[in-house]
Amino acid sequence: MRSDETDQSSWYVVHTQRHKERAAQASFEHDGLHTYLPLLRQWPRPVVGAEVGPMFPSYVFVCAALTDLHRIGRTAGVHGLVAFGGGPARLDDSVVMFLREREGPDGIIRSEPLPAGCEVRIMDGPLRGMAAILERRLSGRQRVLVLLEILQREARVEMPERWVRQA
Repeated sequence: MRSDETDQSSWYVVHTQRHKERAAQASFEHDGLHTYLPLLRQWPRPVVGAEVGPMFPSYVFVCAALTDLHRIGRTAGVHGLVAFGGGPARLDDSVVMFLREREGPDGIIRSEPLPAGCEVRIMDGPLRGMAAILERRLSGRQRVLVLLEILQREARVEMPERWVRQA
C-alpha cells in the first residue's frame, strides 16, 4: 500500500455498544477524529425513549486515515469497525453528504409522516400486499385510516401506521 493511501482520510462505520453512540462519538472527537452521527426525529414518537435518536442505532461514522484506525477499536463503548472482505469497509463521502443535506437547521433528520391522499402499500397484517389510499392519520394512536377497494366498493380500514409504506 502506498504512503499517500494511508494518509488519505476516509469515512468508516464503527459498531458501538447499544446506546453508546454519543459516548463513542465524544471520545473520537476528543482524539481529533471527525465523526458523524445522523440523528432522526421519529414519528410516531416511541413509547419508551427519546423522540430524537440515532438513525442507525449502535453505529457512528468516523473520518480517519488508515494509520488512525488502531485507536478506534480501543475506544470505550466500541465493538470495532464494520469490515467486509477482511478489511475495514470504507463509506463513500456521498453517503454522508446525502444524509447531511436532509438535516434541518437543528441537525436532525425528520421522518415526515405520509400525506393524506397518497397511495400506500400495506406491508403487514391480513391485507398485506394490497394497495390503498391514505385517508388520514389518527393522532395519538399511531394508526391510520386507509381506503381500500374491495368487491368494487371503497372500504375504510383502520390499521397501525407501521403497516403501510408509500407506494
